[in-house]
Amino acid sequence: MKKIFMYILLGVVCYELNAQFVYENRVYSPLIKTVTLKKADRLNEEPVIYLNKGEHLLLEFDDLREETLRYEYTLVHCNSDWTQSGLQSDMYIEGFEVQPIEHYANSFNTLQRYVHYSQSIPSSDMHIIKSGNYIIKVFVEGKPDDVIFTRRMYVVEDKTNIELEVKPSSVASLLKTHQEVNVRVSGKNGEFFSSPDTYMKVKVLQNGNDNTAHTLKLRGMSGEKIDYSFDETNQFCAGNEFRFFDITSLRRRSQNVERFDFINNENQVYLREERLKNRLPYSYDKDLNGAFFIRNEYDDNAATTSDYAWVHFTYPAAQTLEGAYYVVGQMNDWRCNVQSQMWYNSGKYRLALYLKQGYYNYQIVLKRGNDTTVLTNTTEGDFSETNNRYSVMVYYHNFADDYDEIIGYYSLEYNR
Repeated sequence: MKKIFMYILLGVVCYELNAQFVYENRVYSPLIKTVTLKKADRLNEEPVIYLNKGEHLLLEFDDLREETLRYEYTLVHCNSDWTQSGLQSDMYIEGFEVQPIEHYANSFNTLQRYVHYSQSIPSSDMHIIKSGNYIIKVFVEGKPDDVIFTRRMYVVEDKTNIELEVKPSSVASLLKTHQEVNVRVSGKNGEFFSSPDTYMKVKVLQNGNDNTAHTLKLRGMSGEKIDYSFDETNQFCAGNEFRFFDITSLRRRSQNVERFDFINNENQVYLREERLKNRLPYSYDKDLNGAFFIRNEYDDNAATTSDYAWVHFTYPAAQTLEGAYYVVGQMNDWRCNVQSQMWYNSGKYRLALYLKQGYYNYQIVLKRGNDTTVLTNTTEGDFSETNNRYSVMVYYHNFADDYDEIIGYYSLEYNR
């Protein structure tokens, strides 16, 4: 019996060692808030830089502890599926592999005290020499296993021309509820890509939400163009325009804010009661496609003068046993978890999120049990007229060095 147990234990250990970890945008500490990674003034685009173009992304976050801690970061090269690639760090980074988070400042005149950190990535002492998916791992100085959060970023080598077409679905039954994304890829400057059916992968994201990623199927080739069009993988639920609220002021009510309160030395913001949007006709609204930005109306230095508040959501739906409702958006990495789950109380679903002053987009979604599918049609509705942003990543497996390059990126606003 002991031998059998040892064999079973050994099998479990071997399985866990071989199982590949998928890196995500994830915050591991409840004291870390408002993590953003973007180019300057690019609110709702993927964190993309081009190889050897001298481009940088700005990483920012708040630590709700008043004392200043020293943080460092490193980069992990990943495959197209966000598992770690086989490249050693010196094969994709020239310079120092671990860098400090150099800039930090204490909040000023806020109820919630915090330290705001910011860092240009990559720094001047770190040069990225391979394209592909990258994970930024931020950790306590000298403790690489004490990770506080991870962020996805993309490094693109511009080798392709990408044609992106978005339109209402060509499938008759999906015409009013879905959008079809057709992609054609060709080499730039005489580039030729052999065996695209084997080595090329085309991924499409809707509104920068990793949960929406579709890997398109190759339809065929026409001359130099590689065609990914009209297939079930090209059909996206269209969704609806995002819900929003404005808390750039914590004194003056704005649209969708019902009232303010001050309890236990904390700001409280109560939003107007939500509506079941799938029963309403489609109405265009110029939104941020799920993004948010930090701002307050009294000071230009929003990063350190914006306060935090408990934002209260109320959804008047009948209690359901088929799943749970969640409030999601870029503000919480589109994550359905305990922190974003609405709870039924006094005939309504309710949730409070601790958020920094700014302007926010969000959705209310339904998730059934352990099903990975997140449903918006039961709460938001699906309308083919909806404005959405679609982004294409073209991967090509470099069989000489055994890693996935990103050889093209393109983003398009539909129905703007």
